[in-house]
Amino acid sequence: MIYKIENQHLEVEINSFGAELWSIVNKSDQTQHLWQGDKSIWPRRSPILFPHCGRLKGNIYKLEGKDYQSPMHGFARDYEHELVNQSETSITFVLESNEETFKLYPYRFKLYTRYELDNNRLNCTFEVVNCGNYEMLFSIGYHTGLMCPFDSTKSIEDYSIVFEKEETPVELLCNSEGLLSGEQRIYFDKKNIIELNDKIFQSSIILSKLRSDYVSIIENNTGRYVKVNIKDFEYVVLWSMPDNVKFICIEPWHGLPDMYNTEGQLDKKLGIQKINAGEHFTCTQTIEINR
Repeated sequence: MIYKIENQHLEVEINSFGAELWSIVNKSDQTQHLWQGDKSIWPRRSPILFPHCGRLKGNIYKLEGKDYQSPMHGFARDYEHELVNQSETSITFVLESNEETFKLYPYRFKLYTRYELDNNRLNCTFEVVNCGNYEMLFSIGYHTGLMCPFDSTKSIEDYSIVFEKEETPVELLCNSEGLLSGEQRIYFDKKNIIELNDKIFQSSIILSKLRSDYVSIIENNTGRYVKVNIKDFEYVVLWSMPDNVKFICIEPWHGLPDMYNTEGQLDKKLGIQKINAGEHFTCTQTIEINR
């Protein structure tokens, strides 16, 4: 079911299937800023990545001597999430572990997803609760597809990705299967701007050691922007379909894909998060639209 929240600046829709962000419209000019899905390009819009981010080697991980199969980015995006509460400007969903999820992931959990409008910003918060009696392992991340170009009058060359601060980020490289190759390189040195073109996203760009609190997609000649906070996230992934960029995903992650040579042990997975019984983990992505 599609739900709507709004204020004087933004109108936002969310699909309860996957608790997936479905639409972000700037009321001032009626611009749609969220990728609307296209089966011939990329059918999703803003899937939740849980309980892991990226690809597993062979789509399998090992835990306490047992193998579990799990699709790329996990399963939270492929389940109906239950509505918890809704107001005019906020909405919260929950996904609880059940007999089906236990086949993919043995932990008892609750995953809350909350969307809340604050002026021209949309706060998207995940809360993971460990409902079991022992330590819980997981990763979680955002995968929001943002329209770029913003409208049909522009081309991708009219836009830049701009970090808040000058950066010298470390890029973690993947092989052709989408697994970490173990290679790293400096993406650029003391810069904050990535000039966009159709050839830039030949694969995912996984960046670490960023200092900026936010990164923006900016329309060069007008200053129109979409800003995404990345503060407190260890990794940020930039991704789009290669050769014909219609959207850009800015993806703050608490997790990573598998290494190419992994033995699949979940407790040894790079970027894995841990919470004790009864504890919870919270993270927030804020999307700000120019007013």
